[in-house]
Amino acid sequence: MADLKRWAKTKKMSWNLLIYRQGESEEMLPLGSLAAVTAAMNTAFPDLEWLSPDECALKVDRGFIIEWKLQGDDVQDGYTNGGFDHLKQLAALCKQEGWRIADAQEGEDIDLDDPYASFGSGGDE
Repeated sequence: MADLKRWAKTKKMSWNLLIYRQGESEEMLPLGSLAAVTAAMNTAFPDLEWLSPDECALKVDRGFIIEWKLQGDDVQDGYTNGGFDHLKQLAALCKQEGWRIADAQEGEDIDLDDPYASFGSGGDE
């Protein structure tokens, strides 16, 4: 774990996202089972490493770490450290899975069809 923290500090990972699912009446719903979320993430990010059942990392330059909030076998939401350069991939995954992404610092949802529009830049594009 100490190696991961050293790696994260050297990779300029200061941008935070909240990955969540919202019901029709705006209540928070689980993203899905841990197995389903793990499978979806592994498909979207083949180089993803699972550090524990509730934490994964994409250990590439300007990668990210996601901490998953678990309740039993369900994933309630995920909070990233980093992720801006992979926002397009994260948005595509969220759109496919029926999840949402919010800028955790601003508290606003990100447009899954044009995820970089709010920031006026192009991350990995």
